[in-house]
Amino acid sequence: MLPRVMDKVYLGYFTLALFIAICIDLQDYWPEGTLPGFLKQIKQQYIADSNDPLLTGALGGASQTAWFDSLIFQEFLFQLPALSLIIGGILQGWRSTYIWILAYCVSSAATTIPCVYTILVIPNAETATTIGTLALSSAQKRFLLYNYLPFLAFPLIAAVDSGLQLAEDVKLAVTARKALEKKAQ
Repeated sequence: MLPRVMDKVYLGYFTLALFIAICIDLQDYWPEGTLPGFLKQIKQQYIADSNDPLLTGALGGASQTAWFDSLIFQEFLFQLPALSLIIGGILQGWRSTYIWILAYCVSSAATTIPCVYTILVIPNAETATTIGTLALSSAQKRFLLYNYLPFLAFPLIAAVDSGLQLAEDVKLAVTARKALEKKAQ
């Protein structure tokens, strides 16, 4: 059912992304009292290790984090269902799944870029001169980038690959259509 090696890689990545979405990113969307304690602990430990300003609200009040909250809502509204369709489509061997992969990957990369940029522009704690200004240590920035960059790089690569797969399918469909039109004449 999985004809290409890349499809097997996709299955692993998208399964991991689905797990992270459900168990970590979208914890606020779980019905009250249903979130297992160990999942809360995983997120709390990540925040303690990283001091992730996107998850701690350290960027400011609600008006300062609304953009990030909207990205999480987009993950809930579009990316979560798309991941489910992608995983099912890969397991079924449906070539039409590449459309969903492309759409998901463009969405995922577009929502990760502002997160990475935010981390990059936050001042380094070692060189920050203003007391009370949000700053991250070099180690914290590295840790955050190690966690965010794979979720930017892989979707970019997968978007190109799935786009190429779709272009191949379109080329075959156009060739088949021309052959049918020629035969009908």
